[in-house]
Amino acid sequence: MIGALANRVHRAVSRGPRSLSSAYITCISWISRSLLPVPAQRRVRNAICSYGHQWPDFAFAPRRVRVGARTRIALIPHWDEFDQEALFLSALEYEVPVMCWLEDNVGATYDLVIEIGANAGLYTVFLDALMKDAPALPEGRERRIVAFEPSAEAYRRLLANLAANGTRHVAAFQAAVGEHSGLQPFFEPRQHLTNGSLLREFSENFTDRIDETIAVVVAAPELARWLSPAGRALIKIDAEGFEPTLLSAMAPLLDRHHPDLLIEVLPFTLDALNGIPALADYDKYLLLPEGPVKADRLEASGKHRDWLLRWPGH
Repeated sequence: MIGALANRVHRAVSRGPRSLSSAYITCISWISRSLLPVPAQRRVRNAICSYGHQWPDFAFAPRRVRVGARTRIALIPHWDEFDQEALFLSALEYEVPVMCWLEDNVGATYDLVIEIGANAGLYTVFLDALMKDAPALPEGRERRIVAFEPSAEAYRRLLANLAANGTRHVAAFQAAVGEHSGLQPFFEPRQHLTNGSLLREFSENFTDRIDETIAVVVAAPELARWLSPAGRALIKIDAEGFEPTLLSAMAPLLDRHHPDLLIEVLPFTLDALNGIPALADYDKYLLLPEGPVKADRLEASGKHRDWLLRWPGH
């Protein structure tokens, strides 16, 4: 009864004057995040977002949210994107096993993180927060995050989130990383901002409405300018199906510098990834809520798809 009544109220407000619906969402956001326990926050999120209500596309201010187990960042929410959770939840429930592993390892282990496919910058600002809290390095060395994102809209949101967090360690580039430097078609499925890819066939998994643009591509060997002076490096790759091609192009860098890798493994890329010689000697760990679990080969899990690859001895 209460749920049905709330649903009718939400439908009416979403269709009402923009000023009313904006004030309503702002009020509900504050109540949910500040006063309610987590299960109630989830119910509020679902009631607002999961019943087909057509809310106006508001420009929201950043919300402070917890990611991982203990790190707080500012995140600018957007309707129908993963970051809309920040409107109603005080802690993001997004890729928690990866976030927790990074919390425990980035500050103590890495002076360089290269992020290929930064999208709107959730991980970028999170990594920067971890580096801000990390012990100082010896004089003459600095911690660095190098972020690449080819989508114009995702890159705009990335810059906005960097500004909202006052990041200190990030250099961001509106570019993809690929086999050769130059210009290359980039395919973005409409209403799927996080799934833009250099492969049309991958983007078509989400919709047949594809926007094709031209992206600047940086050749994988160019990453050596950051890897060569680094003490210990982590490369995080979320290239939406392009991972096998990219990692094959990175083979000389992997053989020379032995960076650790964080990659997403999907059925679409599984066989090709397992066939890359440059990855054969890496130790492979599936990141699960209970911690990393070692495996002999990469697998495509329906629920958990993020893998850590570490060079033996790291």
